[in-house]
Amino acid sequence: MDITVPAPSAASISPEQIVAAAKALGVSGGGSGTAALLALLYDTNVDVDDVLRCLQSEPVLAARVLKVANAAYYRQTRSVGTMGRALQVLGLSAVRGIAAAGCMDRMSIPTVGRALDAGRFRSHSLAVAAAAQTLSQRAGAGVDAEAFMAGLLHDIGIVLQARLRPQAVAMAAERPATDAAACLQAEADLIGADHAACGALLADAWCLPAWLGAALGAHHLPRTGTPVAGTDALPALLALGDQAAHQAGYGLWPMCALEPDPAWAASIGLDEQACSEVAAGLPESLHRLAPGA
Repeated sequence: MDITVPAPSAASISPEQIVAAAKALGVSGGGSGTAALLALLYDTNVDVDDVLRCLQSEPVLAARVLKVANAAYYRQTRSVGTMGRALQVLGLSAVRGIAAAGCMDRMSIPTVGRALDAGRFRSHSLAVAAAAQTLSQRAGAGVDAEAFMAGLLHDIGIVLQARLRPQAVAMAAERPATDAAACLQAEADLIGADHAACGALLADAWCLPAWLGAALGAHHLPRTGTPVAGTDALPALLALGDQAAHQAGYGLWPMCALEPDPAWAASIGLDEQACSEVAAGLPESLHRLAPGA
C-alpha cells in the first residue's frame, strides 16, 4: 500500500523578516524609491503640483506617462510634451495609475523557475489592476483608482516570499489548486507565510494607505453576497480581477485558475457576463497603459 508522506511544515517567516524584505524591495531602482513614490502618488492629501514635480524628477516614469498621453487611443499623437499637459489629457487618476505601473518596472523581481518570472508577474499585476479598475467602473463602486493600485500590488507578497524562500515558493507553485483557503494554508505550511499576509505587511512597511493593506490581506478570504461599496469592495474587485486576468491569458499563481465564489460578484452587483466582458477587453486595456510594450 502506498503511503503519502506530507511535506514538512516550514518554520514561520516572522513579520519582522517580511517587513525587512519589503523595505529592501521598496528602495530598489534608485531615485527616491518605489515605496516612497507609490506613497506619494496615492496620498489623498498630496497637492497635484507635488505629484507633477515627482514625475518630472523621474525621467523614466515621465516618459511612460507622455507615451500613453500621446497614444492614438487618446487622439493626442505628438501633441503632449509636458506633465501638466498629460494631466489635462489623462486626468490625475490615470496619471497616478500609469506612474504606479511604471514603478513596478523598478522593482527587482526574482526568477524562481516556472513559479515566478519577472515579465509574467508584471503582466499579471497590470492585467489585474486594469480589470479591477474596469469592474469598479461597471459596478459604480467609486474606487476606480484604488482598485487599480490594489490590483497592481495584489500579489506583491509572492515577490517577498520568493526573496525569502525561493525553493519553497517553487514547491508551492506545483501544488494543485483546490480552493483558496487550502492554497493559502499550503503556502503557510511550505513557505512559512501566505502571500496575502505578506502583501498586507508590505503595505504597512511602505506607509501605503490602510485600505490598501486591508484589501491585499483579504482578497482570498470567503465573502458573503452582502452589498459592499467604497474600499470595502476592493477584495471582491481583486478576486474577480484575478479571474478575469486568468481568462485573458495573464494568470500567474495556481489560485488564479480557481472559479471565484459567486458571492464576490453579487456583493458588488455584477454578474458572470460582465466579468467575462472585462476579461475580453484586457489586451486592449494593457496596450493603452503601455503602448508598444
